[in-house]
Amino acid sequence: MTRGRLARLGRAVFLRAATGVDAPVRLRSPADVLALLEAEAGRVRADPTADPVARARAVGAIARVALDAIEADQVAARVVALEAVLSRRSPS
Repeated sequence: MTRGRLARLGRAVFLRAATGVDAPVRLRSPADVLALLEAEAGRVRADPTADPVARARAVGAIARVALDAIEADQVAARVVALEAVLSRRSPS
């Protein structure tokens, strides 16, 4: 994930709390994105007034973004591991 993309993700996103009030949520990592997507998927699936086809499309779109966030999290972990290995190597 690029720094620019992470910066955009760091902007406040609003989640509707159980009280019905929008609360700001900071997205600073793929894990934050996954938590947001999990909450939103639950809201979509729990909406009895939503058209079943529209609900399925929304859940599918959320799942695709969640898979991208999982992949980004795995790539970030691999980069950190590679940087750790490279930092331990003595300069030649």
